[in-house]
Amino acid sequence: MKMNKIVLSIFNLLLFLPCYCQVSWFPIGAKWHYQFSSMIGSGLTTLEVLSEDTLIGNTIYKKILSTTLFGTAPGSIDTFNEFLYVFEENHVVFGYDKYLGGTLLYDFNATVGDTLEMYFGGLSPYPFIVDSIGEIEFNGSSLAFQDIRFPSLFEAGEFAEMRVIEGIGSINSHLFHDHTVLQPFDFPSYYFRCYEDSNIGLINLSYNQVDCDYIEGVTAIDEALNPKPSIFPNPSPDFVSLKSENPLLKKSIGR
Repeated sequence: MKMNKIVLSIFNLLLFLPCYCQVSWFPIGAKWHYQFSSMIGSGLTTLEVLSEDTLIGNTIYKKILSTTLFGTAPGSIDTFNEFLYVFEENHVVFGYDKYLGGTLLYDFNATVGDTLEMYFGGLSPYPFIVDSIGEIEFNGSSLAFQDIRFPSLFEAGEFAEMRVIEGIGSINSHLFHDHTVLQPFDFPSYYFRCYEDSNIGLINLSYNQVDCDYIEGVTAIDEALNPKPSIFPNPSPDFVSLKSENPLLKKSIGR
C-alpha cells in the first residue's frame, strides 16, 4: 500500500512538471508577429514558414514569407513581401543573406562566456557574448534560452542584451539580426510581439498585450467586400457574362 502511494506521488509530480521538449525549429505554418516602425511608416510584420524548401548551393533551406503592412496615411496601408531562408542543424540556426550567404543566427550549443560570430547588419556591434543560459516555461513546455550581451551603439562602455529562445529566436528583435539595427535607407525597427506554432501554441509577449495582428499607427481601414464574382458561360467561344454579389471596385478586361 505504501509503495502504491509513492508511485502515485511520483506520477502526480511528473504530471504537473513543465515538459522540456526537443524543439523543432521552423515547423510548417509557424508564425512570428512584430511591431514594425521606420522613417516611412509603422505597422506589422509577420513571418510564416511555408511548406516548400529551397536549395541554395548544397544546402536545403526552409522558406519563410515575410509580409509587412504599414500605414502611410490614415486609413491607408501599403504591403511589402519578401522571402527569407533558414536552416537548423544540431541546435545551430543559419539564415541566408543574398549579400553575405549563410550567416549564423543562433547557436544553442554555446555556453556561458562563449563568443558568437553573429552579425546585425548595418552598424553591427561586436562581440556577442553568451551572458547566461536557462529554461523558460510557455504553455506547459520548458524551452531553453540564452541572454546575449553586446556593446551598445549609442553609449560607449555600455552593453545591451537580448534574449533568444530555442525554437523562437530573439524576443527583442527580428528573427534575422540583419533586420535589426541601424541600416539605410529607412532605419527599420522590429519589436517582437507573438509567436505561434502547432507544438508550442500561441505566445504573446507584446508589452501592452495587444492582439498579434494589431497594426500600430492605423486608426481606420476601409475593408472592401469580397465581390464573389461568377463568369458564364465558361468556356466561351466569343462572349462572357460577369455577375457579382457585391460591388466591384475595378474591372479590367482585355488580352
